[in-house]
Amino acid sequence: MARVGWKAVVAALEAGRLSCSGSEAGVLRIAASIAEGIGVDLAEAVTGLDETNIVLVARAVLHANGHRAAVVTVAGVERR
Repeated sequence: MARVGWKAVVAALEAGRLSCSGSEAGVLRIAASIAEGIGVDLAEAVTGLDETNIVLVARAVLHANGHRAAVVTVAGVERR
């Protein structure tokens, strides 16, 4: 099983050592928060998310809350 060092990921993001888009960085910060409770400024993290990533984040939040079969709909497109 793979393991992610979320503290190291966030530290690399903050130091500019990870090459990723703003949307990807937001997803990583939110994932670190869900996975290990690392603080995230949600207003900053979600502001630049593109449609694909906002759906992934919404699904991850629902999943973390126990709603594993939840469906997220954006702009009339249903995503599971």
